Amino acid sequence: MAEAREREELTAEYGALAQLLEDVRRRVELLNTTLAELAAAKSALEEIGSLSEGEELLVPVGAGVFVRARLASKDKVLVTLGANVMVEKTLEDTRKYLEEREQKVRDALQKSVADYQALVGRLREIEQRLRSAR
Repeated sequence: MAEAREREELTAEYGALAQLLEDVRRRVELLNTTLAELAAAKSALEEIGSLSEGEELLVPVGAGVFVRARLASKDKVLVTLGANVMVEKTLEDTRKYLEEREQKVRDALQKSVADYQALVGRLREIEQRLRSAR
């Protein structure tokens, strides 16, 4: 009787942890995507810094579509803070902002990967116990 109850509890725990593992996997994927976007933004800022005011450039609008634009000013850029709020920052301040964000994302990614590994370890442990209880 106690073995059946333990098996039920392990099975329930396994199901909950498997769902949690999927959530953590999606979080890791999102964080990796965010890191790629930050790297692209940093690269674009470097490119903007090397251009002259009035120089023409192609600006992506999505889905492989670009518009031609002229650089009016390279001294300031607009940075979204969220909820449709933007602030104007210098290129250097924006670089620092992106570096800080990148570090926060890397820290979150490191924690998420550790969480993922811990969940995988616990799932394996449960699998072992369920197999040995047969």
